[in-house]
Amino acid sequence: MAARKNDIHPADMEANAPEGVAISDKDVIAARSEGAKDAVKEAAKDSYKALTDGALPGAPPIVPYMNHDESQRYAYLLEYNLTQFQELVAGKADYKPDDTQVYGLLNLERNGQNRTPYVKAMMDRLKLEADALPGGGPAYTNDLTNITEL
Repeated sequence: MAARKNDIHPADMEANAPEGVAISDKDVIAARSEGAKDAVKEAAKDSYKALTDGALPGAPPIVPYMNHDESQRYAYLLEYNLTQFQELVAGKADYKPDDTQVYGLLNLERNGQNRTPYVKAMMDRLKLEADALPGGGPAYTNDLTNITEL
């Protein structure tokens, strides 16, 4: 095997670069040093973020409501008309579902019909932002407003 030449510049920069763009060996070494420092900073940011939010790197995200996925027992609540459902979620009905049940219903709705007023009612109850919605559904919701007065 031939010995490899350890040049800082893999190509002839002076001959190939436009005028005024040639970089000295000192500048190349300084740029590589800065790049290495930036890479270490980014890795430190990722480590800090992973260790301070409670989730380990590569672990699934922490779900705020344990056992929310056992929501099939009360999935029939999504069949209520909009007014009844909004009263139910707001706690104005006889039956008052807890937050875990509402989050489970939100998950079912997002993965099913994904209706805007139903999703918004549950988001208001749980004080969730759009980026904290359970996955599965598309980024948009299905608008139920009437197109005509009929």
